[in-house]
Amino acid sequence: MKKRVLSVLLIVMLAAFTAVGCGGNSDEEKSSDDQKEQKEESSDGASDETGSDKTVVVVTSGNGEPYSLLADDGTWTGIDAEMWDEIEKRTGWTVEVKQAAFDAIWGELDTERADVSANCWAVKPERTDKYYATIPYYGDAQCVIVPEDNKDINTFEDLKGKTVGCTNGQAAQTIIEEMSQEIGFTLTLYEDSSVGLNDLHLGRVDAYAYTTTGVYNFMHFNEDVSFRFLEEDLTANNVAYFLPKTDKGKEICDELNKVIQEMLDDGTIAKITEKWMYSDMTKLIQE
Repeated sequence: MKKRVLSVLLIVMLAAFTAVGCGGNSDEEKSSDDQKEQKEESSDGASDETGSDKTVVVVTSGNGEPYSLLADDGTWTGIDAEMWDEIEKRTGWTVEVKQAAFDAIWGELDTERADVSANCWAVKPERTDKYYATIPYYGDAQCVIVPEDNKDINTFEDLKGKTVGCTNGQAAQTIIEEMSQEIGFTLTLYEDSSVGLNDLHLGRVDAYAYTTTGVYNFMHFNEDVSFRFLEEDLTANNVAYFLPKTDKGKEICDELNKVIQEMLDDGTIAKITEKWMYSDMTKLIQE
C-alpha cells in the first residue's frame, strides 16, 4: 500500500515537473518570437540595424556600364557593383541596391528611402553643399569629342553654330551649358549616354561632352566607332559616393571612408577601374 501511494505521489510530482518544463519552453518560444518580430519591424527602414547586421540601401540609375548596370533579373554589374560587393564583404553589411531614374536618385536620399547614392558621381560644389561625399575612389576628366573624320572642329571656339550633345545630369553639363551661351552653339541633352554617342557617330550632333573613361568604353564595345578628343579638357574631377546630411549619413560616410581608403591602399580599386576603363583611374584623383 505504501509502495502504491509512493508511486502515485511520484507520478503526480513527475507530471507537475513536466508541466512546469513545458510552460518554460512556451515562454521561451514566445520571447524568441517577440524578438524576431521586433527585429523584422526594425529592418523596415534603411540602416536601422547596427554592427555587422547593418542593412545599407544603395540607389543607382543602373542604366549602363562601365559605371552601373542593373539587369532585369537583378544582376548588378559595373564599377559601382564591384565596389559595393567588396564593401559588403569588408564591412559585413547587407547591401540592398535599388534603381531610380537618373533625376530621381537625389530624391531617394532626401526622403531617406536610400542611404547612399552610387552612380560614379563627380564631386561638384552643388552636391557637396547638400550631401556628404565620401573620399574619392577614382578620378576622371570631362572632354569634348567629335567623329574621327571631322576636320572642322579642333577647338572649343569651332563649336560656334554647331550642335553639341551631353548626358543630362552628367558632370560636364553645367560647363557645357555656360559654353553654349558664351560661344553660341545648340545644346542637346540625352537621358542615355549610349544614345547620344550613337547620334554623334551617325552625324545627328556635331560634338559631344562626356567623360574620357565613358568614351573609351563606348569605343571598346563598338569597334566601328572612332572619336577624336579635342585637346582642351573641360575639367578634371573626383568621383565619390553621396549620403544625406544626417547623423545616420555621417556615420555611414565615416565607415565608408575607412573601407575605401583600405581598397585604395591595397590596389583593389585600381584593379576594378583597370577592368572596366582599361586604365588605373585612381591615379587621376585630384588632391
